[in-house]
Amino acid sequence: MMMKRVLGVFLAVGLSACSGMNHSSLPISIGVSDLLAQERPSNYADSYASHPNVQDFIDQLVERHNYDRTLLELAFSSIQVRPKVIEKSNNQPEAITPYYEYKTRFVNDERAALGRQFASQYFRWLNKAEQEYGVEPNVIVALIGVETYYGKITGSKDVFTSLTTLAFDYPRRKEYFQSELEAYLLLARQEGWNIGETKGSYSGAMGMVQFMPSNYKKLAVDFDGNGHIDLWGSPADAIGSVANYLHHHGWQTDQPWFVTAYVADPDSVKKEINRGRHPSQNVSDWSALNVLPTQSFMDQKTGLIALQTSPEVVSYWLAYENFFTIMDYNPSRRYAMSVLELAQSIGSYEKN
Repeated sequence: MMMKRVLGVFLAVGLSACSGMNHSSLPISIGVSDLLAQERPSNYADSYASHPNVQDFIDQLVERHNYDRTLLELAFSSIQVRPKVIEKSNNQPEAITPYYEYKTRFVNDERAALGRQFASQYFRWLNKAEQEYGVEPNVIVALIGVETYYGKITGSKDVFTSLTTLAFDYPRRKEYFQSELEAYLLLARQEGWNIGETKGSYSGAMGMVQFMPSNYKKLAVDFDGNGHIDLWGSPADAIGSVANYLHHHGWQTDQPWFVTAYVADPDSVKKEINRGRHPSQNVSDWSALNVLPTQSFMDQKTGLIALQTSPEVVSYWLAYENFFTIMDYNPSRRYAMSVLELAQSIGSYEKN
């Protein structure tokens, strides 16, 4: 009955009246967060609902998934472009900050100490995750530590507005973000979330593990068995979901991550440095190119990684498959190295 009443008012206003009509009197609907609806642009023409591409998107959701059109119209009419999202997307630290600066945010004594505390506190779930998914606990802990400071910083922007901005005003990756926006709206309906109340990062990542909506739907797990997946409030669900993600993407149990390397002539292997998302050559092949491991190694395929470790120094590593699996979480070598160096700093732990 409520939705029928909302529909009547919405149609009475007239969706085609995009010429500046004040639509602040539209009702706050069940299914849209109160804050979102209260901050609705004063003019319909200023909102995302007035965009033809958004209307096409709404049509597709209605046709493919039987989504409530009125709810979508009301939600999109409540938001407009969030410019800061685009600015941040064009200036990601993983892409522009030298590694020696980037890593200081994550690989430090404080974060390692908090990681050991987290590991000790949630030993039961980390042990269970290792048994079920084969992912080392310190890797799981480090990833959560890098993503959200062990759940302390999960993002304060509503995911719906962020994803909509990227889906329709960020042409470089619009197809990806339209897919994620669709996944978010389906997830909100499935989980009973009000559209716009879900908080996350500027790119739409959610919870302690910063899953994008498609990964939340596909790979998040109810690890504590309470019948509900909660990546914000359940460390157990966060731990199990990270482990499931890495396992799904090919994490190899008890296998190396990387070894330091000596490169005799970087210019001669320039095309091989930081190339691709998978190991490319065996260590014996690298040796023929005068790229030599400086630590004990396993003769498996590796990729050659180069990162700036001081203003004057570039360091090299031969990275195994597990390094590139971390890059499936975030496609940045700076990110993957930070996670794994933090994991090394956290080390093993014992149950208190």
